[in-house]
Amino acid sequence: MSNDQNGANAETLAPNEGKGADQKVMISSYTILIVITLIVGVATIVLSRIMPGVTAASLSDILTSPISGFLDGIEVSLFLLILGGCLGIVNKLGALDAGIAALVRALHGRETILIAAIMVVFAIMGSTYGFCEETIPFYALLSATLFAAGFDTMVAAATVLLGAGVGCLGSTVNPFAVGVAIDSLSSVGIEANQGIVIGLGLILTVVSYAIALFFILRYANRVRRDKGSTILSLQEQKAAEEAYGTEGGSETPEVLAFTPKRKVALALFGLSFVVMICGFIPWADFGVTVFTAGGVFDAATETWTVMPWSGLLTGNPIGEWYFNDASVWFFIMAIVIGILGGLRENEIVDGFLDGAGDMIGVALMVGLSRAISILMGETGLDVVILDSASAALAGTSALVFGPLCYLVYLGLSVVITSTSALATISMPILGPLAANLGFPPEVIVAIFCAANGLANLFSPTAVFLPGLLLARVQYPTWLKWAAIPIVVIGIASVVITTGALMVL
Repeated sequence: MSNDQNGANAETLAPNEGKGADQKVMISSYTILIVITLIVGVATIVLSRIMPGVTAASLSDILTSPISGFLDGIEVSLFLLILGGCLGIVNKLGALDAGIAALVRALHGRETILIAAIMVVFAIMGSTYGFCEETIPFYALLSATLFAAGFDTMVAAATVLLGAGVGCLGSTVNPFAVGVAIDSLSSVGIEANQGIVIGLGLILTVVSYAIALFFILRYANRVRRDKGSTILSLQEQKAAEEAYGTEGGSETPEVLAFTPKRKVALALFGLSFVVMICGFIPWADFGVTVFTAGGVFDAATETWTVMPWSGLLTGNPIGEWYFNDASVWFFIMAIVIGILGGLRENEIVDGFLDGAGDMIGVALMVGLSRAISILMGETGLDVVILDSASAALAGTSALVFGPLCYLVYLGLSVVITSTSALATISMPILGPLAANLGFPPEVIVAIFCAANGLANLFSPTAVFLPGLLLARVQYPTWLKWAAIPIVVIGIASVVITTGALMVL
């Protein structure tokens, strides 16, 4: 059930201990994105009169931008629907509920170790290959687990978002950020030392991880001791309660037995995620060829002349997957899990449709979140902002250039949501500018990654809003909770990168 649906009943809820009963129904994330899209559209009309290069958006441009955004993100949206269908079948078997109950009993109050460990895994994947959009399904899984253990869903959302976020912020060999940035610098005759980039990325990742983990555990332990200290509104608490269990993780009256069939179903569901993650990792960039054995890739036609064994199901080998491949994989696994779980054909179909239905709101959010950047790109507003920022940085010292360059990239990351697109557009402009001022190009790459990664933690155009919906956390609530850790991580990043500019 969506937060908007739950909002209508918020005023009828009894207040939690420590929470006021006068809380207002919060504006939804959908409305926030629509309002921002309208503001950007009006801004282009005004700026087109005073700024060359900006084209005024027409009424049709503004109205069709959400549709264009949905079409641009259709692979992600379809994947979410199919993932929801697979999860619906797992839920119909009761495997997830039974498995979570068994996990909570096994941990015996040591769930904070699980939080730290998951963040480490996500941080590593974020740093190495930009694990970001792929985290969306984990919001629901971790919300169910941590809610059952006595935390609220904000803890789950923060664990996923900050875990992967600090990794992207400290990208080391992330091909979508570091790879594209270094290649773009090379295109204008500037060579960057990959070793220095990796070193700076590691420092940024470790420092940001420590900061994020501190704030998450401090809040998580407080909520577990006192449910009334949650930052979630009454409507969010109600939505989380309906989605993920009974009050704050207390055991349900009827605990499902973790039967062999449910164990198999949950194991297959977990295996599905492992294969998906392996599919997204660019193994060839690390010299791993086991998944492409038996295939020959023709770069001219971008096709495999002999299909590698791992491309049997989707046509693309593991390591070259994207969301279409993941959709095929989860669709197949949904059927396999249903059959091995003993469900009849109609039960498999019903479970799949129920699960997909729960994901419709999340899938629509993908389109709305992309509408803003599409509108800016169509009107040329993004390029004008970049050129203006570059002019403002000219002739500054390291102590000034570092923070200002970081702020420029922070703003650009809100405007240009694609990391690779931002690197491609900005590096040929800011790279030569930094070189003329005597600054090392490796630090510029680190500043780009750090600022872009931070923007992904709060920007309404970033990819995490569907995840927040799964966790039943509204966007304003996330900003309220995350403001301080984001600011602290941002300050630490500026200090590290500016220091590097002065030392290297």
